[in-house]
Amino acid sequence: MGSTLVCMVSHSRAAVVLDVNETLFSLDGLNPVFEQTGLAGMRDLWFTRTLRNGFALTCAGRYRSFPDVARAAFVSLDPERLTAKDADPLMDAFAQLRPHPEVPAALTALQESGVAAVTLSVGNAANVAALFDGAGMAGLIEQHLSCETVQRWKPAAQPYLHACEVLDRQPRSVWMVAAHAWDLTGAKAIGMKTAWLARLEGALDENFEVPDVQGSDLRDVVGDIINR
Repeated sequence: MGSTLVCMVSHSRAAVVLDVNETLFSLDGLNPVFEQTGLAGMRDLWFTRTLRNGFALTCAGRYRSFPDVARAAFVSLDPERLTAKDADPLMDAFAQLRPHPEVPAALTALQESGVAAVTLSVGNAANVAALFDGAGMAGLIEQHLSCETVQRWKPAAQPYLHACEVLDRQPRSVWMVAAHAWDLTGAKAIGMKTAWLARLEGALDENFEVPDVQGSDLRDVVGDIINR
């Protein structure tokens, strides 16, 4: 049977897959780039547009990397003035992002509980690893995974199935943790358990399924996962 259809399992203990942008690392470090470029207050529009375009390409059966899509979305904010080169400082700023305050302690608790944890990002895995190194969290995650491997953006099924395969577990034994309800919807669709951080969206969109666990931040949801 094809590797994208099932996750072979040799472990019974649950495992965790963690989203990165806004779930673990704050995007506030990008704000100076938008201010210096005359785009103050447009960071959220840029990120939303980046995600939308990545989703659309995936739905159309095409793939472009996160940097490619992010650069184009940045230029689209003021196309008569900006070029792809103007997005260089934005890409550089991604390497300097800092984790939300509770993240190091929450990941430490997860590791000490014996729960396997990996990250899953639309960005490059090596870049995510560098973020963890810079934040002093390098030893808290077993592996960094990227949608680049399967050339599909979340919430398509392939990235989540890939994470389950790497963890060598069935989806029902794996938790997807994210601050984005849309991300959890993709995970839930293949049978994963879901944990939602409310710090970003505030209230759960009623169009999405209720997650198995929810809390105000990573500390809350990790505590619930460990105690289950």
